[in-house]
Amino acid sequence: MKYTTDYGYEIKPVYGPRDVEDLEYERDLGDPGRFPYTRGYHENGYRNRMWTRRMTAGLGSSSDANKVLKKYREMGQTGGICVIHDRVSSSCIDADHPRARLENGVLGWPGSSLLEFEELMEDIPLTGQSITLLGCCAPSSLRLAYVVALAEKRGVDLREVHGSVTESPFSNVFGQTDVQPFDLNMKLFLDTAEYVVRNEIRMRSGVIGQHFQESGGNNAQVLAIELSMLKEICGRLVNQRGLDFDDAMRVPYQLVSIGSRFFEEIAKVRALRRMWARMAREHFGAKKEKSCQLLIAVHTSGRTMTYQQPLNNVVRCGIQTLAGAMVGCTAVDNATLDNAYAEPSALAARMSLNTQHIVAVETGVADVVDPLAGSYFVERLTNEVEAAAYRILEEIDARGGLVAAIEKGHIQAMLKEEANIKFREMNNKERLVVGVNHLAIPPEEELFEIPIQESGASDSEAIAKRMADWKKSRDMGPIEASVQRLYADARKGDRFNLMPAIIGAVKAYGTAGEIIGVIRLARGLKYDPFDMIQCPFQLN
Repeated sequence: MKYTTDYGYEIKPVYGPRDVEDLEYERDLGDPGRFPYTRGYHENGYRNRMWTRRMTAGLGSSSDANKVLKKYREMGQTGGICVIHDRVSSSCIDADHPRARLENGVLGWPGSSLLEFEELMEDIPLTGQSITLLGCCAPSSLRLAYVVALAEKRGVDLREVHGSVTESPFSNVFGQTDVQPFDLNMKLFLDTAEYVVRNEIRMRSGVIGQHFQESGGNNAQVLAIELSMLKEICGRLVNQRGLDFDDAMRVPYQLVSIGSRFFEEIAKVRALRRMWARMAREHFGAKKEKSCQLLIAVHTSGRTMTYQQPLNNVVRCGIQTLAGAMVGCTAVDNATLDNAYAEPSALAARMSLNTQHIVAVETGVADVVDPLAGSYFVERLTNEVEAAAYRILEEIDARGGLVAAIEKGHIQAMLKEEANIKFREMNNKERLVVGVNHLAIPPEEELFEIPIQESGASDSEAIAKRMADWKKSRDMGPIEASVQRLYADARKGDRFNLMPAIIGAVKAYGTAGEIIGVIRLARGLKYDPFDMIQCPFQLN
């Protein structure tokens, strides 16, 4: 058994004052609500506002996902909804594409048109809760367009709608892959972020460190990657799009993965708050304190949920939820006991939401802000992970920043090496996982049969047929006009914002495949990323 953090710091059996003798309270911690925000952004923490408790939805058709969202509300999901795209719409191809017919709605929501979003949100309000749509960077501009179009259609003031529907392009490198090139994803991300700021829309964009950690990265690497992503994105919004930094900081939020190494995960988030506050003030020259306060949401770790003895996952989820609450996150969506098998069943979703409710109202951890502050162990861990992260961040900066480091293959190599280390440690039983390499039992002795929610080939084909039939019934005049405008705008260069044209095409009921396909053509790429279908439009 190893007594080290996942980034190599050797853990002592006992900690005392000498381990934090360099710690200065005002400089390094501060009271909650005070710079550098190590202890959180709100003086009274959860006494003023509890974290948003939610579960991820998305399996089968849009109507199926709509029913799940309504069921979650009955289970006590408060403050917001969270929906994830399936792999088809994440890649910005349509449900009737030849490559899509077996994957529609299998691992998410088939959101490839405004029609699908309208069905997803049927009888669900756009206001009074946060609207979160996840699933790669590529369809981000479409998701924002869906929200804009539906708000207009319902007569809702767009300024009253809030949530997160866009993601940074770095997810495409760290595990949540789509098929669009990085430069296109970056361009569309900057377009959406600029449009949100200039139009004063309350929609955040996920800068997601979760994917890097879930793919095997350690906590110090995750911190460095998260800070590098923020540095790259904010720098481009300021330098390329002409936004003031304090305005640009209305866009990003960080989605952090919380694993089962309880104290290490708490230290990581505390360090992230402090590191960002200092970067915002010292590197970007933040004028507003709000810009130094990075909004942080938590996803309990799907990577730690095991096929073997799935009831153990309930305990893991509880530990991780407790860590997220103790560190003062603003929102939590849980992994579930069946996470290794499928999207959540009703039983698994209820268990995970109840886990959040129990932590919130029964444990007392929400009564006190940053309750582990001053712990010799936690403060030393916070300092250690911060120092290790700064060393990695310096290496990335020395290579010209995150994009340059990715282009050189440095980040991918770092992630691969770390994932291999974790595999070897598991294989050698240096890291124990109950039910996997410790206290394992034969499958036939498992007393619990997990109820798996499934979406079969016939369901996927039905979604494909529905899309093909619907396309034939559309009024093609407005669609033709909107894609002609989009094609012309997309040929005007990376600095020309495509969001107005994309919103126009979405309102005309153009599909994801059609809209992104036309943009691809304007950039000299093939209409279809798989080169299996031809563009249906005559473009001028």
